[in-house]
Amino acid sequence: MVSSKVLSVRSAAPARPARKVVVDNVAYLIALQVVPAMAWGGAGEAKTALAELLALAMGYQFYPFIPSLHMPEDIGGFPVPPGVGEAFAKTVPLEMIYALTQPKWFFFIDETTTAPQQMRPPLLSVMNEKRVGKLKFHPTTIVCGAANPPELAPNSSPLEPSMCNRMYHHEWELPFDAWYEGMQNGGQFKLSPDDVKHLIVGDIGNKLPVWTRWISNLCKSQTKLRKITRLPETEMAYPSLRSWFNLAKCLAAADTVGAEPAIYSQLASGCVGSAGAAELMQYVAAMDLYDADAVADGTEKVAFDADRVDQLAVLPDAMLSALRTNQTGKRIDTVVEVMIELGENQMLDCVMGPLSEVLEVCPDYTIPAKLLARYGKLLAQIGGAE
Repeated sequence: MVSSKVLSVRSAAPARPARKVVVDNVAYLIALQVVPAMAWGGAGEAKTALAELLALAMGYQFYPFIPSLHMPEDIGGFPVPPGVGEAFAKTVPLEMIYALTQPKWFFFIDETTTAPQQMRPPLLSVMNEKRVGKLKFHPTTIVCGAANPPELAPNSSPLEPSMCNRMYHHEWELPFDAWYEGMQNGGQFKLSPDDVKHLIVGDIGNKLPVWTRWISNLCKSQTKLRKITRLPETEMAYPSLRSWFNLAKCLAAADTVGAEPAIYSQLASGCVGSAGAAELMQYVAAMDLYDADAVADGTEKVAFDADRVDQLAVLPDAMLSALRTNQTGKRIDTVVEVMIELGENQMLDCVMGPLSEVLEVCPDYTIPAKLLARYGKLLAQIGGAE
């Protein structure tokens, strides 16, 4: 299992190439492998080139698609009249769309803000659902995109909020150093597929549960993070249940490549906005104080007098998450005892909810006699507070 100290002790990254190369826009290259991702930047800044470079490194076939050059039928398919003995018309997709049902295709939607309004619903289906009508894309298919701000592109308009909420939004980092090196070498740009191979995401299955638990606990404790009542004026990313889950996948993907701590914060801002990202990063940093599983196992002790209250405040929810996945041995007793001790050390407000949920998570559990009296005193305090 991944340690809770994920931002300071990460899983080892695959071996890097011998030639030291600084690759920009790492967060974008990670995110696009697990969620729809959109790179935002000016014209001629190598957005398409870097995406194609990753596709080559992954062994994918790369297809750039510019919406303004196509009709909606080019995505949704053309109706064909029924033949003899047939009752219904059929919809026939173009070859490029049908190809996405085959393994290892990289479908890159460029200049996305130039897509006319009637093109955006089918694009939304392509990016978010990876399907067109009954035509379902292969699980390995990658769909992502890039865009210039509307003021920099002809016949363009801002993306709708419902479309934005389905994506990771990346503020493009101008890859000047790589460009400069290539220009100094007479236009021989040396960045190759080998230089981005260490960014190919592995299986996120073992990493994802850690992030989904942490994020769901955070959103449960802070209702303001579950949805918004007013769209942000300066950001395209904002929190919703969908965008939080997208973030969990992005962060799990970052774990598989041993990403630097700054990448986690960048991914969070691009999925749920800067305010939600700040809350999550603070939550994770506080959880770094203790490994919730180690505390539940009794192998790590909590020093109540020496620690800051705000750092310990997340521990009850973290231990409750640990119980949801493993209730063997004396873990339940240990978790209940630590929660009681937290309540006895002026942290009753942080303990009330998680402590009551222990019996929901572990319905067959009975509090041992040695803890019963202390537990009763806490209940009395809670009743007095109410």
